[in-house]
Amino acid sequence: MLGSLMTYCKEEDGETLELLYRTYKNKMFYIALKLLEDSSEAENIVHDTFLILSEHLGQIGNIKDKKTWNYIVTILKNRCFDWMRKQKYYKYADDKENFNVEESLDAKENIFKNHLEEEIIIREKQELLIKLIMNLKYPYKEVLYLQYYNELGSKEIGEILSIKPDNVRKIASRARKILKEKMIEMGYGR
Repeated sequence: MLGSLMTYCKEEDGETLELLYRTYKNKMFYIALKLLEDSSEAENIVHDTFLILSEHLGQIGNIKDKKTWNYIVTILKNRCFDWMRKQKYYKYADDKENFNVEESLDAKENIFKNHLEEEIIIREKQELLIKLIMNLKYPYKEVLYLQYYNELGSKEIGEILSIKPDNVRKIASRARKILKEKMIEMGYGR
């Protein structure tokens, strides 16, 4: 896959693309596979994402930066959602005996509305979750921040906060439980 990708970019960008590929391809495949539940399509989406990235390498700064990963994941997820929308549309079309254009347009519109509503709800939940995390007391807020935003392990967090790795895991578990309870109180989740 890397060889075919290299043909789409300039020589000076080839090194950057290769480093991106080696750094993120497995993580990207994992995410795509979780969303699509189809390994061949997940592989195709990852490849398509790298094609898109090859056209936008100028927007990528430090490859190991969190912003770079967020940029890549955004493109990847959008490609996955596009594929899923198409699959729902085709399944809908295949199930109809008397398929006509008017019905297909209604189906497309409903899928788009449902997807848009889901995206809005997800963003609302994420914003609320960030606010709730920022309102947590020490050490809950710090542990979650280091664990999820900086992607550090229990041992590294323990060294930073001067606590044992076992305690880090307990604190993270308690913090997630607190967040879950607050989300349920606010009407999100079960």
